[in-house]
Amino acid sequence: MPKKRIKDLAEIALVAAIYFALTIIFSSISFLPVQFRVGEITKSIVVFNKKYAISMMIGNFFANLFSPFAGAMELIFMPLSNLIGCTIGYYIGRLTHKAIGAIFIALWIAASVAITLKVSAGIPFIPTFLSVGVAETVLLVTGYFLLFTIEKKGVVKFDR
Repeated sequence: MPKKRIKDLAEIALVAAIYFALTIIFSSISFLPVQFRVGEITKSIVVFNKKYAISMMIGNFFANLFSPFAGAMELIFMPLSNLIGCTIGYYIGRLTHKAIGAIFIALWIAASVAITLKVSAGIPFIPTFLSVGVAETVLLVTGYFLLFTIEKKGVVKFDR
């Protein structure tokens, strides 16, 4: 296996593990209709490099194993939704601005969570979308600016 491929796999696994760890460490606020999933702050890395959409799918799957709503929606729909939403958000960020891509991802995930909780637990869509949407937007925009600052200072380069 080429050295670059191994490095990419290691980076994807590391980001997935960070997402998982932050979500589980703060599990008391990571699940349910009103949630503030701290691991989501890592999701903005996707707007810098689309390979990390796979990290979000993997990290989301493993974190959702601990969800009180764990089932097909949490373990199949949400990881796939993360992969799709993050990939689309990456391209939106490329065409407009990376912060816009991060906001798109936040709203995509909020809608996905609202759909999941509506289907799996009968929780109303609109209030869930709004509460999760606010939390996701705060986390992803904050994550974007943190990662942008880290990259700008030359600590690490995400979009290679």
